[in-house]
Amino acid sequence: MTSTINPDWQDFKFYQEIKPRYGDFDTQLHVNNLAYLEMGESVRIDYYKDVGIWDGVIRPGGFGMLMASIKTDFVNSINYGDPVHIGYKTARIGNKSITFAFIIKNPQSNLVYARGEVVGVCYDHFAGKSVRVPQEWRQKLSEYENNKDLL
Repeated sequence: MTSTINPDWQDFKFYQEIKPRYGDFDTQLHVNNLAYLEMGESVRIDYYKDVGIWDGVIRPGGFGMLMASIKTDFVNSINYGDPVHIGYKTARIGNKSITFAFIIKNPQSNLVYARGEVVGVCYDHFAGKSVRVPQEWRQKLSEYENNKDLL
């Protein structure tokens, strides 16, 4: 287990259904490991919008967060036709970083395909340096996850 977080699928409020594309499959006839990251990226962005820390508009200077680390444990293969749901949640908030946990699973059988964490660092693109997590983000993430420990 490479993740410091071992998320249980029941702990996630935000889920999104993903349909792997034919091109996501490799010669082993299962979803290639890079496709997991691409699918997860789309869900993470929608999580930001659902929580309210980003409105989805691309502006000069960017969104204000860079990915510093992505850790994934591949547990079971996704095969062609398998149903896939990806869950995201905020696990921790530090001074300048936010750790998000994710889980990729079969919604019918609850079979876990993968799980892990993504660490984002708050970043001022104009100044070219990391910055503190905005208090507004802390508040929104805490309320969304119903977790006061995130404040």
